Amino acid sequence: MTARKVAHLTSVHIPSDTRIVYRECASLADAGYEVVLIATQGEVRLPRGVRMRAVRAPRNRAERMTRTVYDIYRAALAERADVYHFHDPELMIVGLLLRLHGARVVFDVHEDIPQDVADKGWIAPPLRPFVATACALALRALQRWYTAIVTATPAIAQRFPHRRTVVVHNYPRVDELAEQQEADFAKRARAVIYLGEITELRCIREMVASLDRPCIADDVRLHLAGRFETPALEQRVRSMPAWRKVQFSGYCQRDRKAAALSAVRAGLLLFRPAGNHDDALPNKLFEYLGAGLPVIMSNTLRCSSVVREHECGIVVDPSDPQQIAAAISTLVEDPARAQAMGERGRALVRERFLWTSEAAKLTKLYAEIA
Repeated sequence: MTARKVAHLTSVHIPSDTRIVYRECASLADAGYEVVLIATQGEVRLPRGVRMRAVRAPRNRAERMTRTVYDIYRAALAERADVYHFHDPELMIVGLLLRLHGARVVFDVHEDIPQDVADKGWIAPPLRPFVATACALALRALQRWYTAIVTATPAIAQRFPHRRTVVVHNYPRVDELAEQQEADFAKRARAVIYLGEITELRCIREMVASLDRPCIADDVRLHLAGRFETPALEQRVRSMPAWRKVQFSGYCQRDRKAAALSAVRAGLLLFRPAGNHDDALPNKLFEYLGAGLPVIMSNTLRCSSVVREHECGIVVDPSDPQQIAAAISTLVEDPARAQAMGERGRALVRERFLWTSEAAKLTKLYAEIA
């Protein structure tokens, strides 16, 4: 029997998640599969050929890991799909149950899960090593029962000696690359942008603190677009003296990203050192470069070598606001240099880092397991 109906399951990601919805689901729909997204309720404009089956949004983490997981399982059974493709570790038991029902099941691993757990702020520090070890053991024991494993990076794939493990990089689609609405950097605002989830690990405090360094002119601004990880973090950051130089716009809808990226002279991509980050290939890197923006990037990320090698940004110590400030000042005060870096980055993404090759790997895997 040829598998024609595919259900993608997520309890953690928003229903407009780029990798899940606009890359994987869209590519499978383009390949002729009937695709349904099972996720929590939320505003989303789905790609052609993708349908959503929503479950109730959880009120807190505990509810998400219990009631929401159960609701997604029930919704998955009701869809009677040929292939189930799930994206969150907390759905591993759901994947096993669906296998028992005779379905083919794909586990899509976006992060190095044990390393990610070891950095979770909501887990008490003394417990993190034990929880991380338990996760590693569970992955080793359970992976064999799934039909296939998809990982976002080669480093994550090393944890999965499954006979059918495929690396599907998180590269952008051609139609995701933001068209430059204002190509001349000298005419853009004297500003840089951070667009994404706002967390301690992603150096929000260091970014804001850098704005108060002497090398930064008074009129330079940080455009901040995203959601704070917690209300407490938002309150702490808003109380910082340099918050006066921040233009905070909240979550940036997909159709507003092009305008947001075309209004500034550089993009910030800073991560504190963490095991889960070192080998990451952040989507934000390709989003900035694809939009023709130079990137100010952490030297802790191994993929920063791409930025150095191709001279499409500046690599800094993410723990040093002075270095961040110097990089911001360099790119804001020299728009011609910033524009040249951005053009090199945009050309690089179009030549080497597009979703086309990754979509081919995904659809090949589906052809095999069907």
